[in-house]
Amino acid sequence: MRRLGTIVTLILVYSLLCLGQDDEFKTSPDAKKAKDPPKKSSGFDWDKVYIGGGLGLQFGSTTIVDVSPMVGYRFSEDLSAGVSISYLYWAVRNPSLNSSTYGGGPFVRYIVYENVFVHGEYQLLNSEYFILDQYNRLLDTFREDVHYLWIGGGFRQHLGGNSYLMLMALYNLNDSELSIYPINPIIRAGINIGL
Repeated sequence: MRRLGTIVTLILVYSLLCLGQDDEFKTSPDAKKAKDPPKKSSGFDWDKVYIGGGLGLQFGSTTIVDVSPMVGYRFSEDLSAGVSISYLYWAVRNPSLNSSTYGGGPFVRYIVYENVFVHGEYQLLNSEYFILDQYNRLLDTFREDVHYLWIGGGFRQHLGGNSYLMLMALYNLNDSELSIYPINPIIRAGINIGL
């Protein structure tokens, strides 16, 4: 019994001594890689690219189809920028009119706290406008480029992996009577997926 106690004591002391050793004596190449700080890449990294956008649909007396894909790049954990394109088709029944609006522009986004971010965006949209008489009869049409300067912020909800649901409130600093958006500010929702 005394011999068993001695063996257990030696095993415990040896285990404690092994735990107390410095990790510098490890010779495994994997152990060395784990201790080295990650190398910073100075070039383009596809792991920092994300895609996403939004899709809007409305049917009834007014039909709207809004497709807005985007691509972005994360320069750091908090800062990203990219470009979006927009296509919007709308049609109304009375008077019978339909049109397409298209364009796009760059954006920048900065995460200020966990999943809360600020967002800035320049958008150039080419839209068709209708001149109607007092009886809603079409008199003339024209197309015009309209510049939008959006600022605001939002919240992102992690969906799993590198994917997020985005919800933003944006205010147009360059609001005009030619704006295709009926209200200012607007609410925008979409999804971002990391590649």
